Amino acid sequence: MSGDRVMTPGPHIAVCVATYLRPKGLRSLIESLNTQTLRPDQVRVTLVIADNAPDAPAAASPGDLQNLSRWPVIYVTEGERGIVAARNRTLSEVPPDADFIAFLDDDEVVSDRWLAEMLKTMALPDTVAAQGPVEPRYRQTPPAWVEALNLFRMGPYEQGVELVSAATNNSVVRASAIRDRWLRFDPRFNISGGEDEEFFTRLRMGGGTIRAAAEALVWDDVPENRASIRWLRRRWFRKGNTLSRIALIRRKGIAMRAVKSVGAMGWGAVMCLCLGFGSRARWVRGLLEVYRGAGMMAGLLRFEFAEYSSAAVKVDRVGGG
Repeated sequence: MSGDRVMTPGPHIAVCVATYLRPKGLRSLIESLNTQTLRPDQVRVTLVIADNAPDAPAAASPGDLQNLSRWPVIYVTEGERGIVAARNRTLSEVPPDADFIAFLDDDEVVSDRWLAEMLKTMALPDTVAAQGPVEPRYRQTPPAWVEALNLFRMGPYEQGVELVSAATNNSVVRASAIRDRWLRFDPRFNISGGEDEEFFTRLRMGGGTIRAAAEALVWDDVPENRASIRWLRRRWFRKGNTLSRIALIRRKGIAMRAVKSVGAMGWGAVMCLCLGFGSRARWVRGLLEVYRGAGMMAGLLRFEFAEYSSAAVKVDRVGGG
């Protein structure tokens, strides 16, 4: 009939989540995705969840998560251990008609406008991916130096500003870019971490702009053990290690990375020994720079730090639910 309105279906977004031994966190994430302000007639959403703990799955059956979710759920278990194996499994399960692919972690919750803000940013010209801000939610009040150094915060950002990279803790990618370039996370980062930095670096090099979605906010659960020097020095060592490994893979910027490694260790030592008196925050920042520089140097010497080994992750998940 000529008077009838034809409903144009909204974009289809696949939200990919790799999960491991965090059943409570996964459920909290799903519940937050249920609160999105966009209606089903404005957007299609499919949750794609790859559980990397087949011996201790987050759900007894796919139906358990589907009953919890407002949106359709694809739930699979991935037997090959490792963060890359799980992330690539989610990409393999993405419906072929998806317009966008989002990445979230299983220890996060999203704001009710997260999806609307992401899609608004993806509509900007030449945008191939978007990164949103991440705010920490501490389980207990952290030491003052943690907040002073913004160690668990990404952003804030200016809306639409161009970024050099993105991360899988709060990002959206145009699905056609992944399909056309046959992009997958590099298995060489399977137990080391840093796979998202390498992935988004490769995505940007292939063309298109990564932009900031300033209001697409997520909150990250930070247990007590993470707000500690012991955990943070491991993370900063791994960050430096990742940068050098990417340089070696690209065969580009290796000499610059060596210079930056020495510079980070030198400047960090100066901060610890000379500028850290009277300021715990400056002392910690200097220490972390030393570890970041050492991680870069170790990477150049082809040492790979296994941040996501089974033993390390299980320790990190204690009490993490």
